[in-house]
Amino acid sequence: MNLRQRVENEFRNRFGRSPEIIVRAPGRVNLLGAHVDYNEGWVLPAATEQAVWLAAAAVDNGVVTIRAIDFDGAEATFSLEDLPPRDNAGPVSWSDYPRGVAWVLRNAGCSVSAIDVVFAGDVPIGAGVSSSAAVEVAFLTTWNAMGRLGLNALQLAQLGQQTENQYIGLASGIMDQFASVHAAENQLVLLDCRTLQHELIPFPSQTAILVADSGVRRELANSEYNVRRSQCDEAVALLRPHLPHIRTLRDVSLDDFELNAHHLPMLLRRRAQHVIQECNRVLNGAELLKRGDLTGFGRLMRQSHMSSRDLYEVSIPELDLLASTAWEVEGCYGARLTGAGFGGCVVILSEACAMDRLAEKLHDAYRAVHSRSPRIFHTRAANGARVMAS
Repeated sequence: MNLRQRVENEFRNRFGRSPEIIVRAPGRVNLLGAHVDYNEGWVLPAATEQAVWLAAAAVDNGVVTIRAIDFDGAEATFSLEDLPPRDNAGPVSWSDYPRGVAWVLRNAGCSVSAIDVVFAGDVPIGAGVSSSAAVEVAFLTTWNAMGRLGLNALQLAQLGQQTENQYIGLASGIMDQFASVHAAENQLVLLDCRTLQHELIPFPSQTAILVADSGVRRELANSEYNVRRSQCDEAVALLRPHLPHIRTLRDVSLDDFELNAHHLPMLLRRRAQHVIQECNRVLNGAELLKRGDLTGFGRLMRQSHMSSRDLYEVSIPELDLLASTAWEVEGCYGARLTGAGFGGCVVILSEACAMDRLAEKLHDAYRAVHSRSPRIFHTRAANGARVMAS
């Protein structure tokens, strides 16, 4: 039974009627552009085949009732008449994401429908492939369609980001939600995170995308993520007297950085160097893909991982092991951590014929060190969020 069937059947069993709407919202895997979205740089993600599926129908009692199959059928309810801000002192719950979406929509002046919902997904949770953004976009797409709100794709992505920033308390950029909304099959999304202009870059369908999940989970809101963002802001403040035109690290050229890096303490110098070089890697990588140069693109992925490890310090030994193992396998173009780091996944590009060999090498190397196997799954560049039935 596929996920769509599961959520439809569970909806009928729980609520005794058929859903009025079925929505699919994908996760995302970012091939280049680590921690540059909140620096208003460029990123190069794709939506994944793995997605969140949601079934919903309207009710007239002013209450949202949600059953989450992935959390052992746990349920949450909340009244649309009583939507206070989240208490940031407590841990983030799965139900905070749909509640946060409703809160953001209401604050934006949108009418939010009372609904019954069942949802489930095969996007690994807390693994750096945007399970939270997939949930946010699924609920945004649902409320947009059911309430005939008329929100366009960019507005949906921005509201998803506001959910993370204003309700969850994570100072993230817009990449995850933007990719989940705007992506297209066999295309990568080259996104300018300042202008929010994007270009779809053709991705060879015969090239395999593997995701190796370390099994190490992290709560980004309670991790070093927000610290990294503040360090970037501090670096900009120290560089601006010497480079008055800059607004974020995106505006610092490689030459300008070389001439002015001495104004930064060593820690901030490393952080800024990563972001500035990573912005250039994304733009160069997009051009390489347009020319079909997967070998060159893979080389940039490897550089990105090493920079994330050594300069930005967001990798962990488990991710380093997966990436370095993949680099040595014949037929692998490149591998790097994907997402914010501190745990989660490595994304790998390879020839299709190398997938089985890669998976075997990754399992063996990881098991030898950590006495467990990574979860490895194949994905492809997929379409963004859609109403599948209504």
